[in-house]
Amino acid sequence: MQKLIIAIIIVTFIPVKSFSWGKMGHAVVAAVAERHLTPEAKQKLDLYLHGLTLHEIASDADKYRAVWTIDLGFKPTNPEAARVAFLKTFDFTTPTNISPVSHSITVDEKCKSYPTDNDNGKYINNCAYYLEQYAKELKGNPESIPSYDRYRKIALIVHLIGDMHCPQHIVYIPKDPVKGGFNIKYRGKEMSYHGFWDTRIVVTDSPTDTLEYARLIDTATKKEFRKICKGNIYRWIQKDAEDAWPAHKYQRGDTLPDDIIEQYKPLVYSQLRNAGYRLATYLNRIFK
Repeated sequence: MQKLIIAIIIVTFIPVKSFSWGKMGHAVVAAVAERHLTPEAKQKLDLYLHGLTLHEIASDADKYRAVWTIDLGFKPTNPEAARVAFLKTFDFTTPTNISPVSHSITVDEKCKSYPTDNDNGKYINNCAYYLEQYAKELKGNPESIPSYDRYRKIALIVHLIGDMHCPQHIVYIPKDPVKGGFNIKYRGKEMSYHGFWDTRIVVTDSPTDTLEYARLIDTATKKEFRKICKGNIYRWIQKDAEDAWPAHKYQRGDTLPDDIIEQYKPLVYSQLRNAGYRLATYLNRIFK
């Protein structure tokens, strides 16, 4: 009952702007990754996901967000002072710890991410912190992990690597800490800038079929692929944050140019593609 109440409260307090890419964006990232899995990784994922594809589960972390993120964040590194007010009423001595904004990544003035979710006692968004935990657990002895929990960890990896490539899910401290959480005007209509990046810019003038979309943007040579996937997740985040910074040009109340989608489409395709390549690489490393 307590978990149910907590889940309801989380849903109430999570703003729409906290979701990234939308279903199409996440599915495309996963579909690109599927094209670059090793046979061994693919075989294990088929087994652990009970035949489901990566692109079919890509948005499960949003679908089950209120339940799945109960075990993320606020432990063990975040003290009570770092929690938002409504969370202070809960007993955090049990595993039911909540982080409703853990689908984002925070970087410093050099576009480098943090090693934990705690910056001198202040809670920060850092999905990479959890990605590393899941990878370590799945590398160790995945057969010993209960089936549903193993599936959940894989689905979260699929989703969070997509999240960290969404420009409006990168928190630049101190440059731009609001993640597009404001309204802009586009072609006479007022809308959330975060929402504009989540879905509208992804689906406008692009294929409506996930697999066709993935084929369209999967354009890198083998040499380019290796360069994109070189290093660890923290190196990926730094390059990702550097590439995505132009998307933070606009501020509250700005009117976007009519051709903004055409301007930023190459960035959208690049971010989705790179996310897919790095997701495949991450899973290949885990299940090698």
